[in-house]
Amino acid sequence: MTASMTGKTRLKFVIFIFGIAGLIPVAAIGLSLVSEFVVYFQQGADPASIFRGHTLTIPTSEQAQWVSYDVPGDNIPTQAERDEIIAAYWLAWQAIDRVHATGDTTDIPTYWAGTAYDQLLQSINPQQTRTQSHQSHNLEMTFFSDDGSVVAFEDHNFSILQTINTTSIDLQASASVIMTLDQGFWRVRSITLRYQ
Repeated sequence: MTASMTGKTRLKFVIFIFGIAGLIPVAAIGLSLVSEFVVYFQQGADPASIFRGHTLTIPTSEQAQWVSYDVPGDNIPTQAERDEIIAAYWLAWQAIDRVHATGDTTDIPTYWAGTAYDQLLQSINPQQTRTQSHQSHNLEMTFFSDDGSVVAFEDHNFSILQTINTTSIDLQASASVIMTLDQGFWRVRSITLRYQ
């Protein structure tokens, strides 16, 4: 009786060992698949993934800077959020410069949306040879939503240098801007320009 009990116990132990040995590769494969699944979906949340190869380059203070970001309430954006917003806004202006230089508007939806997108497309005249540059954007934040997906700010006294055909025009302007966080990237949704 004791010998048969020991044999049964030994058999159970051997089955247990083989079971554990078989589960280790299955668990490793399962963990690998889960991690690939998570990485795949995290790529969609990466702002650079929809950014057509551009990086979020923060402009220099001569190009653009925050002069104020104290908004009413307790929801003050973090440094990283401010960097993303100012970089996206700067690159939205760079996209306009490229449109004027090349006439290619395929890059515009990366940076512009809503009424701002429509206004921009209407302002492009393919009959004109135009170049444009801009600088000295001084941004004053006036609103930042609780969920961090909407920002409003004023852009004070920035410079736009345009060359239309052979005539150069140096403009000073201010703007009221609304940007929204759309598919992981900030886009200009509304802009009202005031030339001085």
